[in-house]
Amino acid sequence: DGVSGRAGVSKATIYAHFDSKDQLFAAVIRRRCERSAAFAPLDGKTDARSTLLLVGRRLLDLLLQPDTLAMYRVVVAEAVRQPDLARAFYESGPGAGKAQIAAVIADLHQRGELTVADPWQAADLFTGLLRTDLFMRTLLGLPQPEGRTIDMAVDAAVETMVRAFGAKKV
Repeated sequence: DGVSGRAGVSKATIYAHFDSKDQLFAAVIRRRCERSAAFAPLDGKTDARSTLLLVGRRLLDLLLQPDTLAMYRVVVAEAVRQPDLARAFYESGPGAGKAQIAAVIADLHQRGELTVADPWQAADLFTGLLRTDLFMRTLLGLPQPEGRTIDMAVDAAVETMVRAFGAKKV
């Protein structure tokens, strides 16, 4: 009722496009992920550290938004019952975002800023480094330890990436 009311159409119109509430829910989740996962294009001129700082900050800001956290909680709660929902969420959210980050890392490799054998794996490591205790505490609604900030989490992740994958100068 809420969806049809907000859309200004009848339930029959909604269900003409979706066979079930689960499919409708998956479509809503997919649409929300697609809107939030798109990073603004980067200029391709900054060094690895600056680029990763920008990408990391954008990602962590996105992950810590209240509506992103709420969606994440709902998907996790429904994943066992609705595997198609979980798949749609992953493919249009975390999977799509990771692909964008892998493309950025591949570009940094092409420009000689990083030495990376597998950009997808490096993107996976980077996103893992960003999902620190800060993310988990926020997801669970717990208070943050004194002095912990988004910038500190991003700085630590970027420093680790640059040390691990920084181009070796000869």
